[in-house]
Amino acid sequence: EGVCRLDLTGDIRDRPSLRDDQVLEIARMALRLEDYYGSPQDIEWALHPDGSIILLQCRPLQDVEKNDTIKGRDYPQEDPGPVILKGGFTASPGAAAGQVFIVEKDAEILRFPKGAVLASVQALPRLAILLNRASAVIAEQGSITGHLANVAREFGIPAILGLKGALEKLRNDQWITIDADRRRIYEGRIEALLKKGTRKKNFMEGSPIFNSLAAATQYIVPLNLLDPDSPRFIPGECKTFHDITRYCHEKVLDEMFRFGRDHQFPEKSSKQLFVDVPMQWWVLNLEDGFKDKVEGKYVRPEDISSIPMLALWQGITAFPWEGPPPVDGKGFMSVMFRATTNPSLVTGVRSNYGDRNYFMISKNYCSLSSRLGFHFSIIESLVSERPAENYISFQFKGGAADDARRGKRVMFIKEILEEYHFRAEIREDSLIARLEGYEEDFMKVRLKILGYLTIHTRQLDMIMSNHASVEYYRSKIKKDLSIITGTEAD
Repeated sequence: EGVCRLDLTGDIRDRPSLRDDQVLEIARMALRLEDYYGSPQDIEWALHPDGSIILLQCRPLQDVEKNDTIKGRDYPQEDPGPVILKGGFTASPGAAAGQVFIVEKDAEILRFPKGAVLASVQALPRLAILLNRASAVIAEQGSITGHLANVAREFGIPAILGLKGALEKLRNDQWITIDADRRRIYEGRIEALLKKGTRKKNFMEGSPIFNSLAAATQYIVPLNLLDPDSPRFIPGECKTFHDITRYCHEKVLDEMFRFGRDHQFPEKSSKQLFVDVPMQWWVLNLEDGFKDKVEGKYVRPEDISSIPMLALWQGITAFPWEGPPPVDGKGFMSVMFRATTNPSLVTGVRSNYGDRNYFMISKNYCSLSSRLGFHFSIIESLVSERPAENYISFQFKGGAADDARRGKRVMFIKEILEEYHFRAEIREDSLIARLEGYEEDFMKVRLKILGYLTIHTRQLDMIMSNHASVEYYRSKIKKDLSIITGTEAD
């Protein structure tokens, strides 16, 4: 079931996907559609087993020219000013000028000034809220079919994506001119490039389709079932489709790890990771996460072939945990009070917080559900040679201290992750972070960081009201991560 990629060999590897007559038929179809609608069309089609072409859908093509002669614009033969950067691809055509504003953290979104040039590492969908204030968009990563690119075209905002090293060359408040058509960034304001008419905006807002979708999203998007340990984490509390998928995900996870034990299929059950670490780690091989078939109930790290799991494990084991931090009287009383109000934290009572730590793996995929001390985290990642498919998702929650200390702890972790290009959100004492679209080596380093943080931020919530202790651990973590990432100063 599903989709499978195979490497072709022999003569078939050089065989065209389409015959000449099929290529010509698609071309004729494109011309007929363009003639019918009066403009070029973005077409999706499929090949029927009998060889015929099936039209799936078409929409007006966002016609982004990529040569130096753009219709309706009179370009000088020479560059009209100093070129700071060039390259990338045109996600939305046009030219604009403004002062650079680099957005790397959520707080910077709130401070974005009207008329500035939005510069970011990734073309994140959430940055679309800034396009009614931005004069142009520059991003080191992104896709022409992505959400930000589509919205930029709708707003008529010039955008260049995939411009490697942009943030190294640009600085905040620097005046620049963006020529998205020719994919160039100029120093200063170049009036010769800005003398062009405004583009007609084509908003769907207010249309019947837009209104129908807006009405439907309230039953699809919101997530109410956040905490699997809550007594309200039940089917009856599902209010949206997102709630249903979240509930099903948790229950499927539980069932997968019980399957081998409860149904007497030991060959399908999870195996304990045999390591010299005083914690229980269990591994469920989904497909090709082991190098070879592993007999018995134990598996060793050298038997693992999962790229993301091995990266996580390197971070987990990079530095030994020094144990819980020294707790002052207020921190200790906070923990004691929490224990009296939360039965799952009481000594002698079986707690979900004492459960095992589970890896689900394949060669390019890993999901880690970890319960260490009084907090739990979930890390899910896909890492391969295809950057567009790579992602890391991280969720963190819990703690034994009071609400204020737990809140400060997740803010502490959030600030660290944002330094390494994660986008992160906080909801009470929960942290949700994500990273996507980077090369394999980049992703592996970030997984090492998460592996390290999973171990070394446990029980830090108890000292979060002690400034000196917080700064000590901040400095220690920063130093350790510089070694893990290979950025340690000489």
